[in-house]
Amino acid sequence: MPKLLCKITDSFAIEGRGVAAVLEDEWRIPKEERIHNRERIRIVRPDGSSVATFIASIEFLLRGDRTESTAFMLPKDIVVEDAPKDSMIFLEREDEHPIIWSGEKTNRAEQ
Repeated sequence: MPKLLCKITDSFAIEGRGVAAVLEDEWRIPKEERIHNRERIRIVRPDGSSVATFIASIEFLLRGDRTESTAFMLPKDIVVEDAPKDSMIFLEREDEHPIIWSGEKTNRAEQ
């Protein structure tokens, strides 16, 4: 069952790497629950449409004001419009157990 993780506060494309989705600081899962690279996620946009994809990597951003943010790098077939600001990220999990991306293409066109 999907679990709500957090909201996207910003997203931007990095040439040659893909889209970085910057995440809000307060997550909605217990601190002891780990998040994994290649874990399947669903991004639900503010308009209610969604895209199924996975976390390519987890990054930590240090901003000019010395604050840190967490970002998920998304696969290269995801574009900024797939993960706009104020979208919600859900982990595709079975209870506390992550579902890891198996190599199939992501699904950008899902509603």
